[in-house]
Amino acid sequence: MCGYCFVIDMTILTEREKQIIRMLKDGISVGEIGKRFKVSETSISRSITNIRRKIEDMEADFAFLLDIGFFSIQGNEIHCISESRDPKALAK
Repeated sequence: MCGYCFVIDMTILTEREKQIIRMLKDGISVGEIGKRFKVSETSISRSITNIRRKIEDMEADFAFLLDIGFFSIQGNEIHCISESRDPKALAK
């Protein structure tokens, strides 16, 4: 452990988006999810698109941190290189 923690903030997803993810994981169709929430399939599809965009943004942020050397990946593990690689410190 490097003494510095980087936490991925999953609060970027709304409670409804989290519910939709859980329902999709459970095998519930988009149409059925719409019925349960009393909204159109289009509305649920838009929510799924928003979820994907948020996840892609997180992936881009993580890729940036890898590129600048804040993390390294060794096997299946993510390692913090050092506290001095803090992105806020690098921006100064």
